[in-house]
Amino acid sequence: MADLPVMLNLDGVRCVVVGGGATAARRARSLVEAGAWVTVIAPEATADLTDWVDGCEKAIHEARGYRSGDLEGALLVVIATDDPTVNAAATMDAHAAGVLVNRADNPDGGDLTFTAVGRRGPVNLAVDTSGISAAAAAAIRDELVDAIDESWVRLLEIAALYRKRIQQTALPPDQRRDRLRQLTDDTAREILKIQGPAALRQHLEALAT
Repeated sequence: MADLPVMLNLDGVRCVVVGGGATAARRARSLVEAGAWVTVIAPEATADLTDWVDGCEKAIHEARGYRSGDLEGALLVVIATDDPTVNAAATMDAHAAGVLVNRADNPDGGDLTFTAVGRRGPVNLAVDTSGISAAAAAAIRDELVDAIDESWVRLLEIAALYRKRIQQTALPPDQRRDRLRQLTDDTAREILKIQGPAALRQHLEALAT
């Protein structure tokens, strides 16, 4: 059965990382970049991780072993230790508390996996290979990011300025949906590419009024 790809809003959300190695460091950074507040729990951590935590206002490191109750108030936990007993205990606690689990040692034992992410302006690409190869996922991501036409990035950046205005109009729902679609349709993209940003803004202004 295929997994469901989703975008998870972690802005201001508490997350926990159990472990202090390279994988824990990478995933802690990813969580903070997504807006989360991160607690790293590990008796020892790599110098890279501790240096990063020291310079990050949204992350703390508790230099101790995992304890039951550490996941209270968390939405997501990354479990990334080299101790199977600790990993199993943290997973059991998380499932009991309704906390989403990412298992570095056993992806199938958790609720979610971290994808290879690429960003170009407002465009986010996430590539997953069903756990077969992280290196392949990263390579595919790079290919896709390089293939994005810059006009898409610019179009979305400009369209974002008008989206909320259209949503707040008193138009019937079907007309609002149609105008939202027109913000980034082929006509809008052609106007941008041929006539430039000023002409596109004029076109979108008409849609938003």
